[in-house]
Amino acid sequence: MSRGIAGEFQRLFGQADELKRQDGRVGQVLELRSDERRLYYLISKEKSYQKPAYRTVWEALLHLREELLTANVLKLAIPKLACGRDGLDWPIIRNMLEVLFRFTGIEILVCSWNPRGPTEHRTVDCSFYQSSGCKKGVLCPFRHERSGTKRP
Repeated sequence: MSRGIAGEFQRLFGQADELKRQDGRVGQVLELRSDERRLYYLISKEKSYQKPAYRTVWEALLHLREELLTANVLKLAIPKLACGRDGLDWPIIRNMLEVLFRFTGIEILVCSWNPRGPTEHRTVDCSFYQSSGCKKGVLCPFRHERSGTKRP
């Protein structure tokens, strides 16, 4: 969990000891909770330098669906899972999401990760800004917009 978006999440949110304590295996999901949010780590491969298989991504998504339904979580923001450094095809992963989450009532927002930070042209709406208010402000890489009014 040291490369790509997992590494960035680790840098931002920490709690590596808690993740290790959960002793996750390939195909499982680890969870970090705070008062504000839940973070789910999908384990799709043994080592960070390996490439995942579609089967292990499917298994992790299946476990994620069960975790979300059990916790009554109805909104999920995710990156394009396994499609960056891992090299899997997004249309296949998107199809997995559509099949697994169909009829669950879970709303999924897919976000594009920008490792260079915020850009001038933000194209994905910030779900936190829309619902409860984003605490990142101008550092948020997502668009803050309400009723046609653009805000940083």
